[in-house]
Amino acid sequence: MNENDLKWIAVNGLDLNAFNICLSEKLEKYGWCADFSGFGENKCAKAQLCMFDVINRKEKPNIMIVCSGSSCPSWYNSLLMGLGLDFKFLSGARDAVMYYSKELSNLFIVSEEVLADAENNTVLTQMKNDGIVWDLMVVDTSECIDGINPALYTENIGMKADRVLIFAPTPAAYTDSPDCIKEIVTALSAKDADVSAPINADTMKFSMENPYLNYPDESSTFAEIKPVYYSFSESAIPQNLHIEEMQAGVRYSSGGNVFEEYNLPERKIYLKPTYTRADAEALKNADKKLEAFLGVIDSVMKSDDKTAVIYFNTAATLSYVEKILSAIYYDKVSSIAVFAKNVFDTRRLKQWYESDKEQKIRVVLANDELDDNFGVYTPITHIINYELPDNPVILQQRFKRRGLMGGNDPEFVVFADENGLFDSRILYKVLPGNLYKAFRRELAGENVLFRVRGMDKAFADMLADIKYIADYTGAVGSSFDVIARFKLDYNIPAARNLTTAAKTNEYSIKKLGLLVNALGVRDIVAEKDIDKEALVSAVSAKIDEIKNGYTYFDENMALKTVPRHYTENDEYKQFSGFLSGNPCLVGRDRAKEKLKEMTGGKNEFVYLKSEIAGLSDSMRAAVIYNIWRCWHKEMGVGGSYEEMIKAYNEGVI
Repeated sequence: MNENDLKWIAVNGLDLNAFNICLSEKLEKYGWCADFSGFGENKCAKAQLCMFDVINRKEKPNIMIVCSGSSCPSWYNSLLMGLGLDFKFLSGARDAVMYYSKELSNLFIVSEEVLADAENNTVLTQMKNDGIVWDLMVVDTSECIDGINPALYTENIGMKADRVLIFAPTPAAYTDSPDCIKEIVTALSAKDADVSAPINADTMKFSMENPYLNYPDESSTFAEIKPVYYSFSESAIPQNLHIEEMQAGVRYSSGGNVFEEYNLPERKIYLKPTYTRADAEALKNADKKLEAFLGVIDSVMKSDDKTAVIYFNTAATLSYVEKILSAIYYDKVSSIAVFAKNVFDTRRLKQWYESDKEQKIRVVLANDELDDNFGVYTPITHIINYELPDNPVILQQRFKRRGLMGGNDPEFVVFADENGLFDSRILYKVLPGNLYKAFRRELAGENVLFRVRGMDKAFADMLADIKYIADYTGAVGSSFDVIARFKLDYNIPAARNLTTAAKTNEYSIKKLGLLVNALGVRDIVAEKDIDKEALVSAVSAKIDEIKNGYTYFDENMALKTVPRHYTENDEYKQFSGFLSGNPCLVGRDRAKEKLKEMTGGKNEFVYLKSEIAGLSDSMRAAVIYNIWRCWHKEMGVGGSYEEMIKAYNEGVI
């Protein structure tokens, strides 16, 4: 055995497919690469292969990751428990102690918030003054659903890198061109980066002749969307008990929490800091949405092989559901995790990862700051939207998040009330009304909204409704009731200032124009009396087209769809054909064979230490960690990582 065999164990467990492997090869060829694939799917696995390439070549590798603050823990967990590299967070606190030296290996994770205050950060200033050129800089902007601010990267980082890997934003600021990515590349690349390659629909085609990748994960191709219906009796939610918000008197905008919308008698129980089992039963009997939810979650809580992520828009509703679950499943409270409260507790992460049955996570309660690689070490089987977002891109983002262990074809649950007041309002009016946020300009992708049952009729009804509002406010001088309903039904933000019929008419005409142009139904909707049957038929045909391909907005903001075979062309097949001889796959298989040979020996750790002595510190750490993963997780040999390190240091079994 030699180090060239054993070092490849560091890529064991990473997804060594063609699309992941091609990124490191594009970096080698161009010095930079931009991945536009959906929502940064598998971004950590892709980045880890590129990082392995760096630590394989460099004695003292310098790698910087730039991401949103909410993504920092996910990156850290993924890298530490995936590749085995211990990165450091660059804190934004001015008095934080952080050691950096140009003479040593530097592995840093920097949040955008730290970058925004870069001039007041002493460590960043020191790095800039030293003139360090990073071996690899990973810029993760995939969470920036409203587009990115290029200045944050072109001006505030102030450092260069030999290789720049960008996970580009979705949906690239909707109507804006994604060319701002080129500004970032030019600013960060230590070499004269050629940014002449166009970014357009053809970027979907696999090619090693450009530095882009835009391959959507096909896990949503046959997505199972499970609608769960519920209804309230008319007498249960009288309008005179409706609670208006302080600003503009609008309805609770997230839908689906009757106690936040109506002052029902049970609200005094709802407001308690904790619930008893009797409290939970009383609330369930009044809240039909909660009753329907418990019917879904019960099988998850009682199973050892199911894990659900439950999404909320508001802290109040998340707290409500957490208290309900804690009261009903009081004996399984340790199986309920709340994102940002206990998901990243290091001790619990270790227990989860080492399969402590008492720490089995069944439910993660989360908001939309949850990142793609959140630290739960079981596959996700259910994604439940307790509250729906008002942005289709966030809905798609939720569908794509599967955590560190992934999850194939999870059940994607949306609620719909038959009263049309709560979730149905969001699902069938607000989300379709924000269609222009669902896709990117020039970059093809998918959106799970179009797989919801009945969406063709929902779009047709919505278009007819907005046309009515535009016509009415254009003809009638005073139309307070119509304006109020429009704002309530479609979650129109107060900033739009729809205080008069004239302003509402102008806004509704513009909104309608964007929607009919996107769907290609302008002529049908332009008729004085809309042919509803023809409209439903046209919208249905468009939705079928969208579901069977990858969709983008062209320069005129019309939806265009390219077929699925765009991604797997002849060049992709040729590239995939050579994968069997790729060093990552060959080396990994050799390393695993060597480890099998070593198991059961009397002095395996003595041999191990001598064989990897020539590796760099970073590579050695990655190799030792992944040897444990291979032995413990795949071969059933040995105990915890802590026990292995002790045996390794002592040179005995």
